[in-house]
Amino acid sequence: MASLDCWSIPQEFENLVNTIRADGSLKRMCESTKRQALENRMDQILPIIGSHLWNIEDQFKAAIDCQVPDGDWKPNISLWIRILWAQIYTAARFSRIENRDRLVIELMLLHGTGRMTCIKEDNQTIVASMSNHVLWTDMPFFAEDMVYFWNLEFASMSRSQRQNLHYVLATVAGGGIISEKLCAVGILVLREAFETRREMGSGDSEDNEDENRAVQDMTILDLLGCAELWMLKARDPIMRLSTNNFSDYPREIGRLGLLAQEAGVPDNGGFSQQRLKFWKYRFHSIIDSMRPGRNGRVPQERWPDSYLTGALPPGGI
Repeated sequence: MASLDCWSIPQEFENLVNTIRADGSLKRMCESTKRQALENRMDQILPIIGSHLWNIEDQFKAAIDCQVPDGDWKPNISLWIRILWAQIYTAARFSRIENRDRLVIELMLLHGTGRMTCIKEDNQTIVASMSNHVLWTDMPFFAEDMVYFWNLEFASMSRSQRQNLHYVLATVAGGGIISEKLCAVGILVLREAFETRREMGSGDSEDNEDENRAVQDMTILDLLGCAELWMLKARDPIMRLSTNNFSDYPREIGRLGLLAQEAGVPDNGGFSQQRLKFWKYRFHSIIDSMRPGRNGRVPQERWPDSYLTGALPPGGI
């Protein structure tokens, strides 16, 4: 089981990434990825991602071979890891629907490579790790950065951008990749969609980015598609974490929204069966208000993108 320590990032790692965020370097890199994604040039994005992976591995092995102290090489590699995650986030957000599964597969393949190691001349095996998180088994900083970017930009995104991003994240979590941590993003989405008092909104609203849109201006329909993706694609880990009352999250991530508090849902700071039951109740209530007299089941193929968007069957996920 994870501990709250796993959410802390050493300050020396944060200093570097905060520097490139402040001076615009990361933004410029992501602008290029955004253009390529919008122009359906995923074949150009994926080799760049691959080059980052080679760069990270080469730096690690060179540092071990030259006996460079950890404090000298780990912060720099941590920076390249964060650049990698930022580019994947950007590609997911702005990708076309037909390209989303390609990003999911890339993340699954990366995780599937297992531990990054280097064998020294004395046959000692050194495992690459960042803040006690192993590359690539633990996907260091991936969940943390997805939480960061979502909190920073979810209000300004268009509906389709939100759904693109959460299709990738929920499917990866549903595939068992660092599910405990990555489902923290799911909590944030489900809290905003189901535990926060909002207007219903219109299905005919323009699907545009809006830098001036505030979080309190968002409607249920702005977030419903994302919430549905988490309930469908990440169904299995969400059910497991809820059954186990998993709550090893920072308080700001795991806390209850006002509607859940008013409904008497216990606040354990994470997943619980009572909270899941509340989410299902809210989801079905919203869908029923939109589609009176609905019936039938939605296909349950959660991987790849082969299901029809719609309501989950009565009785839950």
